[in-house]
Amino acid sequence: MTTAMSVFDALPARLQDPVVLTAPFLILLIVLEWIAARKLLTTSAPAADDSRNAPGAHFGPDTIASLSTGLVSLVTGATWKTIAAIGYAAIYTYVAPWHLSPHQWYTWVIAVLGLDLIYCVDHRIAHRVRLIWAAHQPHHSSEYFNLATAVRVEWNKSGEIIMFAILPLLGVPPWVVFFSWSINLTYQFWVHTERIGKLPRWYEYLFNTPSHHRVHHGMDQMYLDKNFGGILII
Repeated sequence: MTTAMSVFDALPARLQDPVVLTAPFLILLIVLEWIAARKLLTTSAPAADDSRNAPGAHFGPDTIASLSTGLVSLVTGATWKTIAAIGYAAIYTYVAPWHLSPHQWYTWVIAVLGLDLIYCVDHRIAHRVRLIWAAHQPHHSSEYFNLATAVRVEWNKSGEIIMFAILPLLGVPPWVVFFSWSINLTYQFWVHTERIGKLPRWYEYLFNTPSHHRVHHGMDQMYLDKNFGGILII
C-alpha cells in the first residue's frame, strides 16, 4: 500500500484523480464497443419490422452529447470537489472524534463500502425527489445504452458531496474519500453496456452488473426505480 501511494503521490496533481488516469482507457473501450456494434450491424441485418438498436449501438450525435457532457462534468466536478475538500478537511480535522489511518486495510473497507452505501441512498433520493432528479436526469436521457452513456453524468455534485461528508466525520481521510469515490465511478463505467450478458450467479448476487444496470435504465413501468447500487447490488 505504501509503495502504491508513493507512486501515486509522484504524479502531477491533475493526474492524481483515478478517473482522469483511466480516461484514455475508457475512451478506447467506447471506440471498441462502437466498432463491435457496427460490425454486428453488417453481419446480422435486423428484420424489417425490428426497430431496436443493435446491442451497444452508437448514434453519432448522441455519443458526442454524452462525451461532451462528460468533459464538462470533469470541469464542474473539479470545482465541486475543491469546495468539498475544504469542507471535508475541516470536518476531519476539527469535528471527527477519531482519525483512521490510510495505511490500515479496514480504513479502505470502510471508505469504499461506506461510500457505496451512501451513494445508493443518494441515488435513490435522486430518483424520488424531483428537484434532485432534474440534475440526474441527463444521465438517463439517451435512447441508447452504451459505454458513452456512462460518462453522461450530472454537472451538479452538491448532493453527493453533502452525503459523503459522513465519511470524514467518521474519521476517513478526505483524500481516501475522493479516491474511493473515483473507484466507485470507474467501476460503474463498464456496467453501461449491452455487449455483456449475465455473469455468474454469485457475481450477479453481490455486485452491480450490466444486466442489473440495464434494468435500472429501463423505461418500462416494472423496471423504474430499481437497482441503485454503484458497486454492490443493494
